[in-house]
Amino acid sequence: MLPKCANFITKSAMNRPDPRLDATRTLATEAALQLLQDQGMLAVTHGAISNSTGISRSTLYRHWPKLEDLRNATIARAAATRGDANGTQEPAPEGSLNADLHWILGHLMTALNETPWGKIAPHVIAAAATEAQTRALLGKWIADRSQDVRSVFEAAIARGEIDADAPVSQMVELAIAVPYFRKFVAGSELDSEWLDAHIALICEMATAG
Repeated sequence: MLPKCANFITKSAMNRPDPRLDATRTLATEAALQLLQDQGMLAVTHGAISNSTGISRSTLYRHWPKLEDLRNATIARAAATRGDANGTQEPAPEGSLNADLHWILGHLMTALNETPWGKIAPHVIAAAATEAQTRALLGKWIADRSQDVRSVFEAAIARGEIDADAPVSQMVELAIAVPYFRKFVAGSELDSEWLDAHIALICEMATAG
């Protein structure tokens, strides 16, 4: 019979995360993300990832029993890289609506231009139209980003910079939706000149009336 301390150590070891499992998941999702960027959502399959990484299909199915689980893990990994554009999702108020919007929307522009999220976003949006789990994942992401931008307007209201009855919900939608429309629907560039004009329009809307 094991001593109590030895028994405790054994249980602790059993509960400790296996770094090999984490390494497998990381390797698989990185490969899946590359497939998603290069070929679209339909290319992300257990078989394709097994072929590109050497990880057995049975191992991949143990991690992600359903194909949509695998694809959503890939989307989540890409969404996490969007945060790398600024290191945090919290706005950094600088005392004016214009400056705060430049901070937070500038990071969104960088994410869409320079991170994997910007490359796979059209595939994710398309998949969300028919896949409930992807739609839920995208919905949560939109809700989180909307709250980030909403906090900028709430700070401006608290400072007395804009009226409390300003159309905050509409301005939040405008702030976030236009960059996606411009880049992925209209096929136009997101650059500093566009960002200045976009923010100027939002600020004009915020102070109107």
